[in-house]
Order: sequence, then structure tokens, then C-alpha cells
Amino acid sequence: MTVCTVTCRAEGPRTVIALAGDLSLATVQQAERAIREGRREHGEHLVFDLERLAFLDSSGLSLLLRFYLAAEGRGGSAALAGPVSERVARVLQVTNLDQRLTIHPSLAAALDTAPAEPDRRPGARATEP
Repeated sequence: MTVCTVTCRAEGPRTVIALAGDLSLATVQQAERAIREGRREHGEHLVFDLERLAFLDSSGLSLLLRFYLAAEGRGGSAALAGPVSERVARVLQVTNLDQRLTIHPSLAAALDTAPAEPDRRPGARATEP
């Protein structure tokens, strides 16, 4: 049985979402509920702490990307924080998301960086989750 533990907490103006274990088809629904709750409680400036994430499949990647884009669409921001495992890094590289998403080498580095400005171009909008 695969498990993904999601822990959300406020760090100043940020919502830190720590993921541990496997974020996969078997765990994505439970993880989504926990992330939604954390976002509602702590706000739209999200930092996904991936240091303890061991495995990421396409459904888990899709979940991260949806929350990443939704935060920016709602006037918030999103970033990923490592260090990430080789398996997770490989998924991000193969999908080229390591070049398109903000990925910090550590949670401390992510928290030391000001939240990114939201995309205010015409047509940029919030997407659910």
C-alpha cells in the first residue's frame, strides 16, 4: 500500500505544503483534499516541500501543476522546494517542468525568496482546484 502524507502550515505569508511518500494515482485524491484544506486555511502563496517525496507519477504531477497554476491565477504564487529525490527530479526533467516551474534547492531558500508576482496578462485566470 502506498502512502502520501500531506502536512500544511503557515510560514509568514506562505503556505508550506510538505509531501512525503508516494504521490501517485493511489494517493492523489487524499492529497488533493489535504492541500485544498491547507490552502483554504493558510492562503494562496504556496510552497510545496518535496524533500521527503519519494515517488511522483503523472497523476501526482498533474495535481501539483493544477495547484501551482490555480494559486497564480488567484493572485497568489507557487514554488517547489527540494532537495528532490532522483526519481522526482527525473519526472520533472522528462516533462521539462524543471525549466518552467520555480524550484528552490531547499525550503529555506524558497521561504527567503519573495513570492512571485501573479500573471496579470489578459486571459490569465484562476483554475480550480
